[in-house]
Amino acid sequence: MSAEEKQKARKKPFKWTRELIKLALNDGWTQQEIAGKCRTYQSVVSEWKNGSKLGTEQQLKPLLDIYGHRLRRNTFKVYWSIDYETQAKTFYKVEGKVIFSHAFFDLARDPEGRLRKKIPQLKLAIHHQSTNKFVIVLQERIHFNPSNYLLEHSIEDAIWTSQIVRKDTIQDLINSVDHYAENTLKDHFSDALTLPFLIRQALLNHGLPVEGIVEFPAPW
Repeated sequence: MSAEEKQKARKKPFKWTRELIKLALNDGWTQQEIAGKCRTYQSVVSEWKNGSKLGTEQQLKPLLDIYGHRLRRNTFKVYWSIDYETQAKTFYKVEGKVIFSHAFFDLARDPEGRLRKKIPQLKLAIHHQSTNKFVIVLQERIHFNPSNYLLEHSIEDAIWTSQIVRKDTIQDLINSVDHYAENTLKDHFSDALTLPFLIRQALLNHGLPVEGIVEFPAPW
C-alpha cells in the first residue's frame, strides 16, 4: 500500500468506533478524557458512543494504540482445514464481525422413519470486514477415513474443516450464497430453499443494502 493509500485509509470512517469507545469507557475513561486524548469534543465522543457517528482511524489512533489489540481479538475467529490425503493442516485467522452463521443438518431416522438425531454436516459463516469486503467460510464436519467417523470435541469450532473465500461486493456475496444453496445443499432441501432468504435477512438486519428487495417504508 502506497503512502497516499495509507493516508486515505486513515481518513475513512472506522467501522468499530463504538466498540473501541466502549473498551475505553469500560476501562474507566470518561467521555471528556477520551475527547482530550483524541483532540475532539465531548459531544463527538457521545455520538461515537451511541453509534450515531463514526470516527476516523486518524482521530482514534490514540485509543487504537492502547486498545487496538483487544479490539482485534474481539473481532476475529480462528479456523482450520485438513487435507485428507496428505494430512496437511492450514490455520486461518479471519477478522471482521460474523454477520451470519448457519449449520446444515443430516437428519438420522430409524427404520420407521422417525427422527432420531440431528447431525450437523455443513456450516456457512460470513465475516463483514468493511463496507464491501466479506469473507465466506465454507465448513464441513471433519471425519476419519476410512471409517467416516465424525470428529467430536467440546470446542465446537475445532470439528470443522474450512474453506475461505473473499468477496468484494454485496452482490457477489449473495450470488455465491445462492449458488451454494442450489448446488452444495441439494441433499438438504429445506435449507437449500430457505438460505437465500436467510442471507438477505441477515444483510438487511446489519444495515447493508440488498438489491431486488421490494420495500414498504414507514411514513416517518
